[in-house]
Amino acid sequence: MDAMKDRLELAGIGAVAGYCLWGLFENLPHVVGEGFLLLALTVGASVFFAVLMALVGPERPLRAVLPSLALGGVTGALALWAGLRFESVSAFYDAGHPLMALFVIALIGAPFAAAALEEKDGWRDYARLFDCAWGIFIRYVAGWLFAGLIFLVLLLSDELLKLVGIRAIGDLLDVDWLRYTIVGAVFGLGVATVHELRDYVSPVLVHRLLRMLLPLVLVVVIVFIGALPFRGLSDLFGKLSTGGVLMAVAFAGITLITTAIDRDDESAAQMKLMTVSARLMALLLPVLVGLAVYAIWLRVAAYGWTPQRVIAAYIALFLLGYVVSYLWAVVSRWDWQERLRQSNLYMALGVCVGGLFWLTPVMNAEAISANNQLARFQSGKTKLDDVPAYEMAHDWGVAGRVALEALAAGGDEQVLARVKAAKEAGSRWAFERDEKGESLADMRLEMSDRVATVAGGGDFAPVLEVMERNVLEQIGRECPAGSMPSCVFLDVSAGADPLWRSMGALVTREDNQVYEIKTQSSRAYIYRSDSYNSDGLKQRAPDDLFERIMAGDFELTPITRNVLKVGDAVFIPYN
Repeated sequence: MDAMKDRLELAGIGAVAGYCLWGLFENLPHVVGEGFLLLALTVGASVFFAVLMALVGPERPLRAVLPSLALGGVTGALALWAGLRFESVSAFYDAGHPLMALFVIALIGAPFAAAALEEKDGWRDYARLFDCAWGIFIRYVAGWLFAGLIFLVLLLSDELLKLVGIRAIGDLLDVDWLRYTIVGAVFGLGVATVHELRDYVSPVLVHRLLRMLLPLVLVVVIVFIGALPFRGLSDLFGKLSTGGVLMAVAFAGITLITTAIDRDDESAAQMKLMTVSARLMALLLPVLVGLAVYAIWLRVAAYGWTPQRVIAAYIALFLLGYVVSYLWAVVSRWDWQERLRQSNLYMALGVCVGGLFWLTPVMNAEAISANNQLARFQSGKTKLDDVPAYEMAHDWGVAGRVALEALAAGGDEQVLARVKAAKEAGSRWAFERDEKGESLADMRLEMSDRVATVAGGGDFAPVLEVMERNVLEQIGRECPAGSMPSCVFLDVSAGADPLWRSMGALVTREDNQVYEIKTQSSRAYIYRSDSYNSDGLKQRAPDDLFERIMAGDFELTPITRNVLKVGDAVFIPYN
């Protein structure tokens, strides 16, 4: 009876969580708008429910509410504070690293909260904390797996019932609030069931499997370090991802060591191979992290700070804390495993605090990067062409814009032109292409000479104004400069689809091809168009197509054709 009560309780909490999150995402924007207040509320509510579902089971719901509210409130406030660095919520999401910091805070905070609920000073007990962390992990994985299986069964059942004309399941799943509620309820039911069977579904299997990887990874690291004297360091640091790869391997080594020493000496690996592998890996970690730090330093010294390099350096700082504490533990003569466990506890707290600082002005990656790049240019260390102007204008938030304005304020015409181009560029690719070649204005002027217009065929100038470099280059290939005009433009925009608006047709002299120019969201695109007869069948274009159009032998005529209409659905052949 108690087991059934717990299942229903957690299923109910999950259903409420799903429904509330749906209501939050669906209705809250109409109340508070699309700004940073919405960001803070959605982050706070999401963390609250996520932590609540992690804590309920081992703890009663009323006891789990307070720490869940605390973590939700803290992360929501930090999201609001960090969001003010950016000019829009979308820029906050595009940056990515603030969300990662919020995730780390919730991920580490939940086990500490669970251990503190079990016992007042439980958060200081490594064994209890270890069990809570891995228990939450197993419950979450099993809960989402169960939810996925349930939805797979529902979808298959819906397809089966559709064969006999019954669409009830599909109609229910199409209702958004009901779908969210079902997901939450099923997830809660899965979490409750796993907790009920915790004696059988435990992290032990995961630990055993991960431990088996430790000797393999150790051998790879030894081979890597052994090959360095023969390979040299010049090739090692030639790639941008070197530091990231080294830190990822170091993180994997820390994780494998943690699974080997487990929660206490009784549960730790007993095989000599495993214990020796753990100690050797701890001794080799400083080499990996040291090389990663050196790789980051080389990039920063050569090109200055960027948000990605600030993130890498920040992560490396905490990895240095791990490897130093691990090194101190393994060279100790007594109880090195217990020292490693205590190092893990304090470093976890340190990482959580580091996530908090990352979301405050103390560690504003965009401001650090923008100010550094501005200082490097003003001191002559960085050339104008190497200043990441586009990133400062579009990716580095308010600080990037401010630094770019400061760059323009003290610059000459060349600096002003680059800053203006960076602000107006629609994409990084377009900005880089503009830097390497002639200006868009020059390209548009050249294309206006190559492409002719005829009486009754419309004006090509408005179409040119919405063309970016890639489209102009494509037209340049189809309309070569040898025999100008090498193309002719016809305006066919009347009655066009407002979403994909057909601006016109481009007919080439060289091979009598017709290209359709369309616009979407104020950008132009060009597609090759086939010729059809009045029956809708493909046909070969006339050999004198270009000459006839230049002579005015054409007409722009709207065509009415039969379509297939079934209910509200309309199918247009050859569209």
